[in-house]
Amino acid sequence: MNKHFYSLDYLRGFAAVSVCLFHFSDKFGFLPTDDPVKWAFSGGHFGVEIFFIISGLVIPYSMAKGQYTLSKVFVFLKKRFIRIEPPYLLCVLLALALNYATTLSPVYVGKPFNIDYEQLFYHIGYLNGIMGKDWLNQVFWTLAIEFQYYLLIAVFFPFINHKNWLVWGISLIAFNASASLFDRNFVFNFAIFFTTGILLYRYLADKSNRVEVIVSAVMVLGVLAYNYSYKELLVTIGTVIAAVLPLRPTWIGAFFGNISYSLYLLHFPIGLRIINLAQRFSDVQSVRQMMVFVALLGSVFVAYFYYKYVEKPFKLMSARVKYDTKASAATRTVEEH
Repeated sequence: MNKHFYSLDYLRGFAAVSVCLFHFSDKFGFLPTDDPVKWAFSGGHFGVEIFFIISGLVIPYSMAKGQYTLSKVFVFLKKRFIRIEPPYLLCVLLALALNYATTLSPVYVGKPFNIDYEQLFYHIGYLNGIMGKDWLNQVFWTLAIEFQYYLLIAVFFPFINHKNWLVWGISLIAFNASASLFDRNFVFNFAIFFTTGILLYRYLADKSNRVEVIVSAVMVLGVLAYNYSYKELLVTIGTVIAAVLPLRPTWIGAFFGNISYSLYLLHFPIGLRIINLAQRFSDVQSVRQMMVFVALLGSVFVAYFYYKYVEKPFKLMSARVKYDTKASAATRTVEEH
């Protein structure tokens, strides 16, 4: 399992940029309904499902590489906490600060700044959706789903990693069947996408034979065709194909793959403020179309420095936490997202 999947760098970058362009062209009625730019990026929100599939793959891959067992659950959670929490929590404070700064603008129109401490506190445990409180940054809801997935797989990894197809198969069926018991604030409603990634892991790590792969793929496609539109079906198929391609590393793939998490976190507070300002000062459609890409460039610029000075140090710190003190340097082969 000593392999880096460069295809995932491209997928991460593509997913993050897609979500950005969707939000920049769709929010605030910035562009008219029939605008070609808005239409071109109308499917960008499916980048979220791509992220879920990637997590479904890389998290168990990394756990298997570290010879994870239930006795190492706190090591796993420590690694995830160090990797994800500091950039996220700092972004929570950044959103709060920017909300305050916005109210100081002479052109601001809206409610006066006020801190809802209950709302703020729930961000620590990703509980806003469950507790009925708005997120300070709308994309945080997906991080809540990811966080639940981490907690779930920390317990159930031995089952989904089991050699016996009855054990791992029934575990994944139960995971997906639970969707009927929970609303969209819970990971179970996105189980099919995480399951797709988990099955990719089993395939790429040679945990499943060809027959098991084919049967599993047919079942996943059946669930998608029955419960979702053809768009989710095509996105899932496209993501799986892209993930297994033997792509070569390039600077653009590495760049956008590296900053994808920071870009995802920051595009709302940075990019959408650019869109909001543009909406106030120009009604010209061509100018607004151009500002969609200006907002993307501005977000990428800020995300690069956020990655370099905030995210990357914690990413490296997380990589230094080993499941086994005797583990080799190979534990850094696949980067966790």
